[in-house]
Amino acid sequence: VSGISASNKVYDSTTNATATLSFSGLIGSETINNTNTSTFDNKNIGTGKTVTVNSLTLVDGSNGGLASNYSISSGQTTTANVSARPLTVSNISASNKSYDGTTTVTLDTSNVSYNGLVSGDDFSGSFSGVFANENIGTGRIIDITSSYSGDDIGNYSITNQNTHFANITIGNPTISGLSNQEKTFTSSSYILTGTPSISGLPIVYSSSDNSIATVNSSTGEVTFVNVGTVTIFANILSTLNYNSAISSYTLQINLNATNINNITSNVVNSSASNSLGSTNLSSALNTFLSSRNINLKTISIQNGGRIKAKIVVIENNADANVDAIYNENIVGNKITRNFNDEEEKEKFDEPGEVIDEKTFILKISENNSYNYKLEYREKGLVIKPLNYSSKNFLEKSKQIVIDAAISRASQIVGFIKKEIKTIIIDFSKSFVAQTDL
Repeated sequence: VSGISASNKVYDSTTNATATLSFSGLIGSETINNTNTSTFDNKNIGTGKTVTVNSLTLVDGSNGGLASNYSISSGQTTTANVSARPLTVSNISASNKSYDGTTTVTLDTSNVSYNGLVSGDDFSGSFSGVFANENIGTGRIIDITSSYSGDDIGNYSITNQNTHFANITIGNPTISGLSNQEKTFTSSSYILTGTPSISGLPIVYSSSDNSIATVNSSTGEVTFVNVGTVTIFANILSTLNYNSAISSYTLQINLNATNINNITSNVVNSSASNSLGSTNLSSALNTFLSSRNINLKTISIQNGGRIKAKIVVIENNADANVDAIYNENIVGNKITRNFNDEEEKEKFDEPGEVIDEKTFILKISENNSYNYKLEYREKGLVIKPLNYSSKNFLEKSKQIVIDAAISRASQIVGFIKKEIKTIIIDFSKSFVAQTDL
């Protein structure tokens, strides 16, 4: 053999090689042909790889060259290159989804195609994808990330499928986690938050009646203002990416776990008003009743009526101010500020002369009680807190204290509900500048 060469090839998962040999030592112009079997040292890609002639058979040539006249042995070597085989990945698809605030996507690789892969090679792929952003749209770009494993991956030049397209439709969130609540007024506040089905969506909270309970629009913290029933709403406001959602629950605030209609108060003492001087209380009351031609039977009937009166607040060094209207005919929150006009808001009936005085304790719980002086007058009631804690509670919970005062006044002989036109809440310092009881 005077010369040997081998052809470069593209990886085909075999060691097969094509070698070309030339001969010397032939007689005259005779030629000899050959067939040979040659192989690379292994199947993998590389440059300058060794090619070995494993078997060599001479074949008759021309000009009288007979294979039988010659002999030759195999084992000759040379070098050649094996280059990487092109492989193209395709047919990865993705599912459409509704907006969920993320870029996550579900890929379908059940029909993935590896065009160029030699059958039997150890080669597999793993794929993940994300939308370019989380916003809704048609034909949204999905960026695909690919990784491969197997003993033969180094023998391929891979063209990845880098993108695909799918739709993100508008989201329809829901709110869970809310349930009806029953609380006692002593709790003061609590937090109950909803859970959006689409993580991270902001929920805005609101109250159907801020005079009973207020709610922090962001945190869902509910603060009690009065006893009664109120609806707490949780709202997800719509955007371009998702529709609105609403949920709600009912909050019932009771006093001592008992409905306000069952309110009780403990009488500490009672005495005649100093406006009556030393006049006997019974005599003064009889004079008052006689002047109106009212007998006890009539009083008994009239005491079952309903009160509708203006609430007047007296602050330190300030004029009396009409704050609201108390209306016993209203179920739930009896205090409103729905005045017909400014004139109605500015005027109120003077309560008149004192008929009786009582001091009562409003017990909210075993550890919370508040002390008030109650004046029953001809056309009204006057409520005076006797210490600072009672003043603070009255400022926050007018209806509770007024209901208790009316309950206490109803025990006074001669109390006529329909004649009560004004309820004065007196916050003057002279009535609270004493040590708390």
